[in-house]
Amino acid sequence: MSQTQIETSLTAEIPCAADNHFSVLQRMNFAEKLAKLGYWELDIKARRFYWSAEMYQIFGVAADKTSSRKNLFREQVLPEDMPVYKQKIIDLLKYRKPVEGEIRIRHLSGKIVYCRFTAGIRGSRIAGTFQNISDWVSQCRALKKAQKKAEAANRAKSYFLAQASHDLRQPLQALQLFTDALESSNPSPEQKPLIQKIDASVGNFRLMLDNLLDISKLEFDKLAFEPQNFNLSQLLQRICQEYKTVAANRGVLLHCRIPLIWMYSDYLLVERILRNLLSNAVKYARNKVVLSCEENGSHIIIRVMDNGVGIKDSEAEKIFDEFYQSGEIPGNRKMGAGLGLSIVKKLTKVLRGRITLRSTPGKYTIFSIYLPHKI
Repeated sequence: MSQTQIETSLTAEIPCAADNHFSVLQRMNFAEKLAKLGYWELDIKARRFYWSAEMYQIFGVAADKTSSRKNLFREQVLPEDMPVYKQKIIDLLKYRKPVEGEIRIRHLSGKIVYCRFTAGIRGSRIAGTFQNISDWVSQCRALKKAQKKAEAANRAKSYFLAQASHDLRQPLQALQLFTDALESSNPSPEQKPLIQKIDASVGNFRLMLDNLLDISKLEFDKLAFEPQNFNLSQLLQRICQEYKTVAANRGVLLHCRIPLIWMYSDYLLVERILRNLLSNAVKYARNKVVLSCEENGSHIIIRVMDNGVGIKDSEAEKIFDEFYQSGEIPGNRKMGAGLGLSIVKKLTKVLRGRITLRSTPGKYTIFSIYLPHKI
């Protein structure tokens, strides 16, 4: 049979013939079996139950050996779940609105069956359904178990990062001291460029290490938050002077426009944000970076602008993901671990602020940090 013939057969209208193999009842029983959904009715006046075939299957009883007056709900619903079921039926009789819930029943084989039930009322009849959801419950438990396992692995990873970061600080500090000693030992003109490269590498290493430590602290919710009054202008000027030297070594001119501003926030976290943004800007700029700050009502806006390669709209959200590095920038993976902007976004959130991005590929990028004057 061709594909066209198969499609025609599947979509063709099926006539209702008198010699059809399945009766209406058989069709209903087949559908209930597939869905594991049973139907029941109670005639309140006659006090008689009607159960579909799947109801007997769910409870594990034989239809021909069960009296229509026998209340299997009372007998097989677990005692601790029976009050839930009874209250739902009371609510149904009182408010005459459909009810639903989840209970457990004891199958005659001894196994526990998880069921979702519904019930409604019309005239002197109550009708409802019971659906066996044991497989769904088992899947939820397996997913929860897998989630706990993944969370434990994530905590172990974060703990390892925190410990490794701490252990690496001592040799890194020693390396910085050796570099400083070399710079102060009157190096020859041939040695100076080499020392500058070593110093830049040490600085890049320190930044990545700090980022790893911040990530581990944020994931453990152990990042110290200590707000205080401080002169933001002095902080900006100090960092600006430090990065002017770093920028000059890369052939980049750093401009700083800093008015006098005080704020009440976490000094160290604000500094971490600024260092990451300036480090990125100097790294990707062609020849110019601008750091500016202004007050706008209850907020302070810090902007870092560079005339670098820019960021495409398709990457505007991705760049804040951990370890994401754009493939559009040659040699990008050699310039860091892709943690800086992720740290910036998370720390900005800790400080009750927000970050925005404006960029034109090939022209400029502007990151704006909005921080409250006072937390």
